[in-house]
Amino acid sequence: MPAFLLYLLQLLLLLLALQCSDELNLCNAATLVPIAKHPANCIESERIALLDFKKNITDPNNCLSSWVGQDCCSWEGVYCDNLTGNIVGLELNGPDPMFSSDKYYLQMRGEISPSLLQLQHLNYLDLSWNDFSGTNFPSFISQLKELKYLNLSGVGFQGSIPAGFGNLSSLQTLDLSYNNLLIYEEHADHEWLSHLTSLQHLDLTQNNIGNSSIGLFLALNKLPSISELHLSSCNLEKLPLSFPHLNFSSLSILDLSNNNINFSGISWVFNIKSLQYLDLYSLAPLPTIFPSSRAYIGKIQPSEISIPESIGSLCSLQTLDLCWLNISKTLVELGGVFSDCLKHSLTHLYLRGTFLKGDILDWIGDIKNLKVLDLSQNSLSGSVPPSLSRLTFLEELQLCYNQLTGTLPEEIGNLAQLEYMNLAQNQLSGVISEAHFTQLEKLETLDFSQNSLIFNVSSNWVPPFLLKELSISSCSVGPEFPAWLQTQHNLSTLNMSSSGINDTVPEWVWNLTSHNLAILDLSNNHIKGMIPKILTFTQIEKLDLSSNLFSGPLPDLHMHSPMVNYIDLSYNSFSGPIPRIMLNDTFSSNLHISISMNKLNGSVPDWLCQMMEEIEGIDISKNHLSGELPHCWLESSIVSYINLAYNNISGAIPNSIGHLRYLNSLLLNHNKLSGELPNSLKNCSQLLALDLSYNNFTGSIPTWIGERLPLLTVLILKQNAFVNNIPQEISQLEYLQVLDLSSNDLSGPIPKSLSNLTSMQMLPKTTQEFSNFLQHNEIMFLSLSGREDEYGEYRIGYVKYIDLSNNELSGCIPEELASLDGLQSLNLSGNTLQCEIPDKLGRMKQLKSLDLSRNKLSGSIPSTLANLTFLGLFNVSHNNLSGRIPLGNQFNTFTDPTIYTGNHLCGFPLSDNCTKDGGTSKEGPKYDEPQINEDDDDILWLYIGSLSGFAVGSSVVWIVLALKKKWRHAYFRSADNTYDKIYVFVVVRFRRMKKKFMPNN
Repeated sequence: MPAFLLYLLQLLLLLLALQCSDELNLCNAATLVPIAKHPANCIESERIALLDFKKNITDPNNCLSSWVGQDCCSWEGVYCDNLTGNIVGLELNGPDPMFSSDKYYLQMRGEISPSLLQLQHLNYLDLSWNDFSGTNFPSFISQLKELKYLNLSGVGFQGSIPAGFGNLSSLQTLDLSYNNLLIYEEHADHEWLSHLTSLQHLDLTQNNIGNSSIGLFLALNKLPSISELHLSSCNLEKLPLSFPHLNFSSLSILDLSNNNINFSGISWVFNIKSLQYLDLYSLAPLPTIFPSSRAYIGKIQPSEISIPESIGSLCSLQTLDLCWLNISKTLVELGGVFSDCLKHSLTHLYLRGTFLKGDILDWIGDIKNLKVLDLSQNSLSGSVPPSLSRLTFLEELQLCYNQLTGTLPEEIGNLAQLEYMNLAQNQLSGVISEAHFTQLEKLETLDFSQNSLIFNVSSNWVPPFLLKELSISSCSVGPEFPAWLQTQHNLSTLNMSSSGINDTVPEWVWNLTSHNLAILDLSNNHIKGMIPKILTFTQIEKLDLSSNLFSGPLPDLHMHSPMVNYIDLSYNSFSGPIPRIMLNDTFSSNLHISISMNKLNGSVPDWLCQMMEEIEGIDISKNHLSGELPHCWLESSIVSYINLAYNNISGAIPNSIGHLRYLNSLLLNHNKLSGELPNSLKNCSQLLALDLSYNNFTGSIPTWIGERLPLLTVLILKQNAFVNNIPQEISQLEYLQVLDLSSNDLSGPIPKSLSNLTSMQMLPKTTQEFSNFLQHNEIMFLSLSGREDEYGEYRIGYVKYIDLSNNELSGCIPEELASLDGLQSLNLSGNTLQCEIPDKLGRMKQLKSLDLSRNKLSGSIPSTLANLTFLGLFNVSHNNLSGRIPLGNQFNTFTDPTIYTGNHLCGFPLSDNCTKDGGTSKEGPKYDEPQINEDDDDILWLYIGSLSGFAVGSSVVWIVLALKKKWRHAYFRSADNTYDKIYVFVVVRFRRMKKKFMPNN
């Protein structure tokens, strides 16, 4: 055979081998990917099995509508083998809610039928993100022995994984994440897991493994092929400290985030040389009251951990996530960890919220392959170093929420691969020029907000980038609108709040709202002019034009965007009536609208209460609205807060408002409303805040407030005409923090049962924060210290006070109120209270304000009140008090004498310094009456004590006096003086008592 032909034959054989190899690879791949549909009809028994499965499923989206006819291989989500016609794949998953924006999708519900056992050739089954909640784990699945891929993520199963799962020896991928599986037994048997010898990918995220985690890891260590392990949020606590033989030689992805693992107990993790992805995010997780926010990380500090330098030897590691661990080191101290081969492999480094401090050092620039660097939410200081420009592959830079200062180096503009840059919430200053963006052609997100940077670019500058998100609030970009923004037609977020703009809005800005723009925030500027008569939103989610100088009528808002949820036009000068808001038929969001602090007039439109199926909150406070409230509130309403305060609305509260069963906050204060409170209001059982102050309501305070509104936290009924007693039932409100019934016509005693108000017994640090209904910048006005102040979502949770002033309350001040340890202000002024001030009030250590003025209180000011070290406002004027004003602590700072006027008091700061008994007489002392100084009582007790000691130790004293002549003489001189002083004291006291009880003599 000629050499040429031989060569050609070898080449053909090689090509044939390669083709066969490719075909084999495709066949192997097909075991985890659904096989293409076969044009022939499927096997009849398997078709019937699918129809039986369909019978048990509720399908609101008609996903199974194609399941008709004989050819089940053509049905949606069904995949058959090309050769045999057997069903080998079922893909009936819903969209993952964490990655999908499809809010219209309704999950399939029901029960997984055992009829699927007829599909004995099934190797791919995906039913994820449907709703099978309340059902136990379907144990029959363990009989589908051909399964290689099983995804039951987010279906809501409960119970435990059946031991028979060990029969699935071909299983390569098992995803049971986001269920309610309880795997917490102390000695749980995970032997079934060790039988899954083909398993490569295991995801148990957000299940409860708990105390059985040691057994779980011992079983996992027996799996030779395991390469991907996701155990985030599994309540893991105890992991093996070591293994007889560490067998995770194939493990490349390990996620242990959001567990309670002791960091020092997982040293073996850092010996897994095959690791490429290691996520230890928040191994000491924050409490569940912050399920999605880390804004309070500074208040909840986990235990400090020490990062082993052995991490540096993980030469395959590309992603390292240590966010929210307490590293508490400077970057100088961390340099050793990243000095080994790790600095050559690492591409993603997440150190957010790890309590780092000090400067950003140049060694960061040596991690040459970094694509993501997240050092946000730490205490880093100093300037942004130019050495970061050496990170030529960097795509994401997060340095926000630190204490960085100085200017931004122009070298940052050399990061040609940068797509995301966030330097928000620092103290950066200086000029931002075109040079900072020279090569940033790929930049899509730029956040410089809450700094003091000054943008200084030419008016005809054309940026090299095309941004999707721009946030530069508190930076100086004005006084005119930046012309270069016209080129950014892909913007979805534009935040230029507090940017020094003093201009009218160019037409091209409004055009952005009808394209891709989802967030537009131009608040807190000096923007003037009128808004176009009609504003059309196609993608908008948030529109904030508050605190500007806009005028003219409000625009007609046409909401073609199904996602809009926040519109704030407050604090402007809009006038005229409230226009109707037009919503698209596909609108599915919960809309929050604020148009407060304008000059709007007319009445509250009827259409508003008819739209409460879409509107979750409305704030029209501080306008000029008049007329009555509409009577058309619907039972289907989802509204959670209504604020119509500071208007001129009159009439009664309509009964239909009781239909608002989800109402959290109802603020109708400062209006002209009248009548009694409607009984239907008791149906609003979710109410947290009720403010009806400064109106003309009459009648008694209803008992159902305490009986039917169990979540009430703020109750303000001041400045009305309520009569009769304070109902005892108010004491049942265990969450009540603010009780203001002042300036009414209430009578009778103060209920002793108010001491049962649970929340007021708790110190502010132990009280759950009161921000659950103030989630959209609502403001309340509270009179904590005698004047009305604004309280927003972050302040109101720590306010606790009772104001019962300016009524006709009588009787004594209940000493039981002293059990309200968390109370900060108590105002009982302007009543007819009698008796003495209870000594026990001195136990209320959190009191900042105590006003008991204008009553009929008698006796003295208890000296125990000097223990109130936070007391800043105190007033007992115009009572019948007498005696000495206490000294010490805060009482030494009360220099205003008017807080004591109208009594019979003496001492600082009054002019009468108690030279007379009780300080009631203004005459000078009689010539024949010895003057007793203000320490007479103390001296008397001192002398009594001295005499007692003398009696006890007399035997010793007499012996000493007999031996020492000088001591003897000194002693008797001292005894004579003591006798004289006691004699004078007794005579003076006797004469005063005689004068007091027999004045005519």
